[in-house]
Amino acid sequence: MNVAERVHVMPLGFEHDRIVEPAMEYRADRVVLLDWLAADVERPDYHDDVVADLEAAGVEVDRRDCNLFDLYDSIGVIAEIVTAEARPADDADLGNEVYVNLATGSKITAIAGMIACMVTGEARPYYVRAERYASGTEPVGYGMEVAIDLPTYPMERPDRQQIAVLDHVVEEGPRSKRELIRFGAERDLPFVRDCDRPFDASGKPTKQSYARLRRHVVDPLVDRGFVAVDAVGTTRRVRATEDGHNARTAFGYVLDA
Repeated sequence: MNVAERVHVMPLGFEHDRIVEPAMEYRADRVVLLDWLAADVERPDYHDDVVADLEAAGVEVDRRDCNLFDLYDSIGVIAEIVTAEARPADDADLGNEVYVNLATGSKITAIAGMIACMVTGEARPYYVRAERYASGTEPVGYGMEVAIDLPTYPMERPDRQQIAVLDHVVEEGPRSKRELIRFGAERDLPFVRDCDRPFDASGKPTKQSYARLRRHVVDPLVDRGFVAVDAVGTTRRVRATEDGHNARTAFGYVLDA
C-alpha cells in the first residue's frame, strides 16, 4: 500500500519565499508548480532558485503548464490536479493530502484555486502572508509571516453527463435533440441508459428519451447559462454559449477522471 503524500499546488508567479517556506513549514512531499510566462516577460533568475531550494529540502517538484491569467484554464488545471492527487488510483493506493497556495500567482489564480477547492471538495486552500513586500525585479514578498487556512463551501458543478454533452456541443457545434440522444446512447450516458424505452421499433428516439434529455441535461445547462436552445424550422438545436465554452474549459477534466 502506498503512503499518502502531502502535495502542494502553487502558481510559479513572482515569488520565492511564499513558495519555498510553506512547503518546508508544512513538510510537503511534493510541490506542483503552475508555470506560465507571457511572451513579453523574461523569466526571473529566482525561479531556478525556487526549484533548487525545494529540491535541496527534499521536496519533489513537478511543473504543469497553466495560464495564470486565464480564470477557466486555471480552474481546470488546478481541479484536474486536485482530483488526480486526492483520489486513489486503485484500491491499493491512498489519496494524497492536497493543499492549494493562493498567494503566489495572480489574483485570477487565487480565485481559480479557491473555486477549484470548492468544486472538488478535496483540497485545502491557504494564503501565505509575507513579512515584507518589494517591487521591481525582485520577488514580490519576502519571508513568511503566517499561512492562513481558508474555509471552503460546497459548490455544485455540472454532472459528468452534462459536461459530456456540453463538450460535444462545443466540439461539434449546435446539435439537435435527436442527435444528442444518439450521442448519449453511443456514450452510454445515464439519461439514455436508464430510460425504459429510449428508441422505438424504427430506431427513433421516444418521447421518454426526449423528456429525460430535457430534464437531466438540457434544462440544467440552460439554467446555468451554458447552453441555449434555438428553433430552426421545426427543429430545436442546442448550442453552447460563451459561458458554456468557458465551463467546458474549467470542468472538462471530469471526463478524463
